[in-house]
Amino acid sequence: MVMNRDLNVAEYVLAAVARGDQRAFAELFSTYKDFVYSSALYYTKDHADAEEIVQEVFSRIWKYREKLSEVYELTAWIRTIIRNRALSALKKKAINEKRKKDLYGYFMAETQDTEQGVKAKELQLLLSEAMDKLSAQQCKVFELATVQGMDRGAVAQLMGLSPKTVSNHLTIALKTVRSFLYEHKYVLTYSFVFVRLMNW
Repeated sequence: MVMNRDLNVAEYVLAAVARGDQRAFAELFSTYKDFVYSSALYYTKDHADAEEIVQEVFSRIWKYREKLSEVYELTAWIRTIIRNRALSALKKKAINEKRKKDLYGYFMAETQDTEQGVKAKELQLLLSEAMDKLSAQQCKVFELATVQGMDRGAVAQLMGLSPKTVSNHLTIALKTVRSFLYEHKYVLTYSFVFVRLMNW
């Protein structure tokens, strides 16, 4: 039997959710959404991440709704999901930030003799903004191809993708970064990357 000691959700509502009742699920969502959001915000300190976690938590509840009867205390169960999702979001953000710093250091080393007068802080900000426009897979392909110098076949094998898919990801990533930098008058900073990968 589901026990819920913190928020007022009737047992029949939980039973209805377990049966797949969407109205009951909407009621459950209405009851818990503020709790989930505030808890997620406490961990992440980021409104966008908190909103994403709200969606993830309720998607998980709906996906495993048939197992609600096995949950002893619903609020504690939801709190565990929130904490796990928040930690995953923070870990992902830390990895992305490290990746951006690695890329920044690499590009600066490659361009230090050809790009005079480029302010490091400004360039780092532009690179960070450009990388934010890429999907996770595009960013990873871009990193492997440029920083680590891997060829298409090696990247495809490492990521479990087809060579064609890898090429598509890189094409989009290059176009996105190049367009962003062009808008900010820094396209020459990365010209060596595009020349190197023209026949990739």
